[in-house]
Amino acid sequence: MTQYDLAHRLVEARRQHRPIDAPPLDSLPPDAATAYAIQQAVIAGLGDATGAWKIGARAPGGAASGAPIPASLVVPSPARVGHAGFFRVLVELEIAFRFAEAIEPRGRAYARDEVLSKVGVVLPTIEIVDSRFAEWPNVAPLAQLADAQNNGALITGHPVAYAGLARGFDFVSPELELSFDGDSLVPDTTGNPAGDPRELLVWFVNHCAAMGITIEPEWTLTTGSYVGAHNVDKPGIVRGHIDGLGEVEIELT
Repeated sequence: MTQYDLAHRLVEARRQHRPIDAPPLDSLPPDAATAYAIQQAVIAGLGDATGAWKIGARAPGGAASGAPIPASLVVPSPARVGHAGFFRVLVELEIAFRFAEAIEPRGRAYARDEVLSKVGVVLPTIEIVDSRFAEWPNVAPLAQLADAQNNGALITGHPVAYAGLARGFDFVSPELELSFDGDSLVPDTTGNPAGDPRELLVWFVNHCAAMGITIEPEWTLTTGSYVGAHNVDKPGIVRGHIDGLGEVEIELT
């Protein structure tokens, strides 16, 4: 199986809404670069555009990863989406960013201060986590990375100007709420595994530069869950709130 075979299978899984078997060990993407190439091939195969990215890390300063999200799967809140349109539904409450201008690839790395100076707005999001692999979550990490890092959809709240938030907002552990049909999904301890999610933006800008990708200002860059991932196995209403950013809501029909 080549990387193009896996990209084709992932496209068909989405189009036919039929889960696929994970690639055998001898057919996995050999490295992250190949997984990232498969992500781009899937977007192209769907005939869609990139509308957002999910980026994250498991620990502050840890290795980051990311995946593009098709524009058709980025939906403004309040959203109404069919539960049966996914293979599984796990929900995460996240903080996202948009840059104020396009960022072009270049030969030298972008520095942290330069990247943060280009942030335009911040917004709350709910990510729906899903996978095209029938065996998920028992799937090799590189296969999951190739499969859009398990993204199903992204629901976006209203943007707030970053300039008014930067000094007083707690990006590490903000006050928040996430509920399903009125029942709280918030664990005892909250927080982004990556720490301050703005650090991920620096990785992302340089990742895109290395891939020759221009970052568009309309892209929503969501940066990891503050509450873990919560399985929602039936229709209902998921509501999220982050103090200082506002509300985001999905009705799963």
